Amino acid sequence: MYQETKLTLQAAQPRRILTLFLLTVPLVCLGCSRGGDDIKLAPVSGVVTMDGKPLTNAVVIFSPQKGNPSSGRTDSSGNYTLTYRDQLKGAVPDPHSITIITAPPESPRQSEDSGVAEVIPVDTFANSDQGIPKLKLPKDTFKKDPIPERYNSKSELKKEVVEGKNKFDFELQSK
Repeated sequence: MYQETKLTLQAAQPRRILTLFLLTVPLVCLGCSRGGDDIKLAPVSGVVTMDGKPLTNAVVIFSPQKGNPSSGRTDSSGNYTLTYRDQLKGAVPDPHSITIITAPPESPRQSEDSGVAEVIPVDTFANSDQGIPKLKLPKDTFKKDPIPERYNSKSELKKEVVEGKNKFDFELQSK
């Protein structure tokens, strides 16, 4: 009788493995797919000027009512093209609030493994603030953004992104 049970279990083993495999594969495939959450994006580009001159190194941010924002950096001619997360071009078709800020010029990209790190000098004084390090920040670290607040922190700029190509130019005034 012991031998019969052993043979029955051995015969059932391949069926269990096959059943487990057939149940697992669809679940894995679902996890790897986007699961129906593909996002439709519409191309958005334009030109940003301030006082009639191209605005270089400005970051244009389009924030939809729901979802993730898209952003783009202006080149030396003031041209920008929006990029959504994961380097996808465009923005979600929806009404957007727009923020325009200046940014430091882009530095050459380095790989994460390059071993180069940006270092901020630190001074530590034994009797000053109980030995808490004091940062020596570069001069003009927190200088005021030359773009007026009405275009960034207090922006009331709004545009509606629609399916198809969208071109939005922004003519900013410094005064």
